[in-house]
Amino acid sequence: MGVAGATAALVLVLTGCGNSPQAGKVGTAEDPVTIRFAWWGNDSRAKTTLEVIKDFEAANPTIKVQGENTEFSSYWDKMATQIAGGTTPDVFAMSGAYPSEYASRGVLLDLDKVKEQIDTSKFAEGTVDLGKIDGKQYTITAGVNSMSMVIDPQVFEAAGVPLPNDETWTWDDYVDIAAEIAKKSPAGTFGTTPMANDSFLAVWARQNNESLYTDDGKKMGISEGTLTRWFELNKKLMDTGGAPSASQTVEDGSAQPELTLMGQGKQAMKISWSNQMTSYSGSPLVMMKMPGESKQPGAWLRSSMEYAISSKSAQSKEAALFINYLVNNMDAATKIKSDRGMPANTDLKAGITPLLKEGQQKEAAYLDRIAELDVAPTKPFPAGSSATLEVLNRYNTDVLFGKISPQDAAKGFIAEVNQNLG
Repeated sequence: MGVAGATAALVLVLTGCGNSPQAGKVGTAEDPVTIRFAWWGNDSRAKTTLEVIKDFEAANPTIKVQGENTEFSSYWDKMATQIAGGTTPDVFAMSGAYPSEYASRGVLLDLDKVKEQIDTSKFAEGTVDLGKIDGKQYTITAGVNSMSMVIDPQVFEAAGVPLPNDETWTWDDYVDIAAEIAKKSPAGTFGTTPMANDSFLAVWARQNNESLYTDDGKKMGISEGTLTRWFELNKKLMDTGGAPSASQTVEDGSAQPELTLMGQGKQAMKISWSNQMTSYSGSPLVMMKMPGESKQPGAWLRSSMEYAISSKSAQSKEAALFINYLVNNMDAATKIKSDRGMPANTDLKAGITPLLKEGQQKEAAYLDRIAELDVAPTKPFPAGSSATLEVLNRYNTDVLFGKISPQDAAKGFIAEVNQNLG
């Protein structure tokens, strides 16, 4: 069951039925209550999270936390199954359109009910509101990231091409640089690969004074013309030789970070989430603003992961105390560092910055540059939009293979997503 299947399963849920086995009991050191915490990630994230859980339990002996880690590819399917079966974890990780999906189904707790347990007074401006849907606080950001352009300076240097100036470059410059890199590099090395991501498309829309979705979330806000130009950009990258073939692009898009062209040192530029830069192996990388950002900013600080509480949790206060520990405790932050994005708590961010590796410090500096643009975040992606990423990838792939024109792809994409939103 993919994203669409997970959404379909969620639609069957009339109420969020999960709760801990103890029906609201008060824990003691001799008989603590147990809450369940679910997240996605690799083994390294799981190891760190379990260490943080152990520290939390030591500081809160009346609460035990049962950790549940799942690979991202199957996380949402698992969540849909648990919600439908009445076994929703007390605390669980969220991202993208899922907070809106889940909130609309009554699965998420209104966190105003536990506001005494969660302190957001040290959060950077605007980061608390990232978890608000229709005026209610349903999630707390675990950390922030942003769309960025990851650059491999060694590929540029080997090709004899100067690094771009991210204060002035345009998307046309991006296409030209990608083609020049590929032309002057060994066979198999490229300037970039197309990035089919709905958050990137949201940046593109904002750069064109539009929004990906309308304010009411009932339909797409991006125009057919703006979307057509986006598909044309991706095809032009391939047609000019700056990006690999359609088949190699599809293969690269499904590879683990270290196995992508960027991870192998065979790509000069990659549009990427800022917190993913350190997951690419190879030479030291740098992070720049995407083309057009200085003229009309589109990138914003958004949650790379969010924490929510089940509306049916029997231990909502204990769950809130655990979230508070994750987002406000310095010991937890020194272990998690920027794995879930940069901490929204400004004291924690300042405290961990000296501990970060070089790549992570570059990410922190980049996020500071994005914050200085003072661009308001978009509204959370609406209910019904969790399948948008899959739809976008499908149409973009058809464009790259020449099965459909950019304009027809734009028409079809808008129509299909609008149907999902309806």
